[in-house]
Amino acid sequence: MRLRTFGAALLLAGVCALSAALPAAADTSSPDGKWRVYHPQSGQPHMIVEIEQTDGTLEGHIVELADGPKDAVCWSCSGDNHNKPLAGMKIIWDAKWDGKGWSGGSLLRPATGMVSPAYFELVPGGKALQMVTGRGPLRVSQKWERVE
Repeated sequence: MRLRTFGAALLLAGVCALSAALPAAADTSSPDGKWRVYHPQSGQPHMIVEIEQTDGTLEGHIVELADGPKDAVCWSCSGDNHNKPLAGMKIIWDAKWDGKGWSGGSLLRPATGMVSPAYFELVPGGKALQMVTGRGPLRVSQKWERVE
């Protein structure tokens, strides 16, 4: 009887140790976290954006550039962002939950310096985020991939 209790305790301790060693899984019901963005023309990884919900709105910053120089600046941006480093730059703001996704927000497109209206919706399962920005022929739709 003692051996069985010891074996169960040992098994439980092993499961606890293993679960503590594994990284925490991302919350797939929320857009919070890091997302890999692909270049719209080439389809190659372009940057990593970290999104957080603050006061009911989405806010996103560039964390890392996947291509080009790591110290690249936004030469096409105007105002306060002109010639500022892309890494750390806020590119998503004011998107609010509308019952299906996050709308009414803005997205800074660093390649052009343009700010466009943006819509974000989690793909079922939460492993991807559908982003739509722009209007008419300048409309861009991308699927961003969750980075774990």
